Amino acid sequence: MKSRIWQLAGVGLLGLGISLGALAQGLGEGGPGRSLNSRDEVRQTQPPRQGYYQDIPRHHGNGWGPGPQYRPGQTVERFPERYWKVPYRGQNYFYSDGYWYRPRAGGYVVVTPPYGVRVQYLPAYAREVWLGGALFFVAADTYYQYLADSREYVVVNPPVAAPAPVPVAAAGGGYDVVAYPMYGQGPQQQDQDRYQCHRWAVGQSGFDPATATYAPPANVADNYRRALGACFSGRGYSIN
Repeated sequence: MKSRIWQLAGVGLLGLGISLGALAQGLGEGGPGRSLNSRDEVRQTQPPRQGYYQDIPRHHGNGWGPGPQYRPGQTVERFPERYWKVPYRGQNYFYSDGYWYRPRAGGYVVVTPPYGVRVQYLPAYAREVWLGGALFFVAADTYYQYLADSREYVVVNPPVAAPAPVPVAAAGGGYDVVAYPMYGQGPQQQDQDRYQCHRWAVGQSGFDPATATYAPPANVADNYRRALGACFSGRGYSIN
């Protein structure tokens, strides 16, 4: 009987040892000084979309963590926290605890991330900022917006660095919409967006207010305005 008990205990200890070994191996992947597996890569597969604020995980930090406050140009030999490899537009970036890195001479250098790159989490010290009716998150001097559909954060232009927004009036007189640039789009970009959105709205509604010599039915004008507003929203403008 005693021999049977010890055999069962041995099986239990063996199972516990295997479980702990697997757990330790899983925690080690992507950790400091460890090589990355393919599942640690964050792929950029979808264009950014506007999220829903009620789905946004809340962060209430001050925008800087309790550890070293790295600035672009700072070099490190290894990452202080778990990290992810993020391929983006033919370049490999590394993301760790809110900081972005690029390989350099046997180590890594802190860099400013490219606009449009996305990650699945922000550190606990990230700060919420509301500007122009839009919610931003700030972590290590980088601005993000949340994408509810993919549950990711996309790097965006710093809104505080942009000049005060100037309304963008689309062509068409009384058929236009008022659009405010949310990401500091300059006059040249605004003109280009205005023209392209106007042409797209014409194609969607079948009505061109720039050449019309008559007042269209109300539903036609509404279709034009709705299409115009949707186009501006998709290009990073706030519509009134």
